[in-house]
Amino acid sequence: MPPSSHVTSMPLPAEVKSHHTVWVRTETMHPVPVRYSVDSDRLVCFGDGQVRDVPSGTRVWASVHEIAHGPPLVSFPALLRQVDADAVDTNAVVELLDHISLGRTSTEVARALDAHRHRRILELVPLT
Repeated sequence: MPPSSHVTSMPLPAEVKSHHTVWVRTETMHPVPVRYSVDSDRLVCFGDGQVRDVPSGTRVWASVHEIAHGPPLVSFPALLRQVDADAVDTNAVVELLDHISLGRTSTEVARALDAHRHRRILELVPLT
């Protein structure tokens, strides 16, 4: 559903800052796990994979769990919004990629980071 002009965002829940996976669902999509990082006061993730077809501006439901199938620590409605890759701190991008090898040398790592910056990047804006 398109965003409303009356959308009010809220700060990130405290539980978000100490985990790496958020489950995202839309009205028509089952919950899918998405790796995220926190960039200052926003939750960012890559917008490919299972969320590639979700358009920017879509309202979603997000939840963070201690373990994948345990009860949610926090759940919240959010606005999924595409952001410019250059507006995301490099450390946040590195954290998104923490589970894969970027290379052995600084040149290899810089090249890999540059390649990943061309991916679609989204933020999940918590809504009230």
